[in-house]
Amino acid sequence: MNHPFERQGGAVLMIAMIMLLMLSVLGVSAMREASLEGQLASNAVHKEMTFQAAESASDSVLALEGKLESIICSDIEENLEQNALGQATGQNTGSVLEYAGQAAVLGYSLGSGISARRFVVTGTSTLPDVNTSTSIAQGMLLIGAADSTGDC
Repeated sequence: MNHPFERQGGAVLMIAMIMLLMLSVLGVSAMREASLEGQLASNAVHKEMTFQAAESASDSVLALEGKLESIICSDIEENLEQNALGQATGQNTGSVLEYAGQAAVLGYSLGSGISARRFVVTGTSTLPDVNTSTSIAQGMLLIGAADSTGDC
C-alpha cells in the first residue's frame, strides 16, 4: 500500500508558513505606505492653509483705503496682525507694509510730471503646532502726478 502523505515530512506546513510570512510583510509595508501618504496629504493641506492666509493678509492691507499714502516717508513699517479667520487652529497671520521710495514709471521714460511710489507688502502665516509657515511678498506701484513728497 502506498502512503504518500507520510513521506512529506511537514513540507506543506513549511510552504504555508513561508506564504504567511510573505503576506505579513506585504501587509506591513502597505500599512506603512498608507501612513506616509496620509502624512504627505496632511502636510499639503497645512501648507495650502498657510499660503491662502498669507495671501489674504497681504491683499487685505492693499485693500485698505488710504493705507498706502499714510506710510509714505514714514520710518515705521506698518505691522498688521490679523485673526479674522475665526479658526481654532492656532494659526498666526499678519502682514507688513513698507514704503520703498520713488521709481520711474514704466512707459514714461521722459518723466513728464508722472512718478511712481513703490510699496512692498509681506504677508505671513504660521501653524506652529505642525511647524508650517508661508511668507508672500508683493510689490505695488502707486502712479500719480510727480511732486516732492516721497523723496525721503
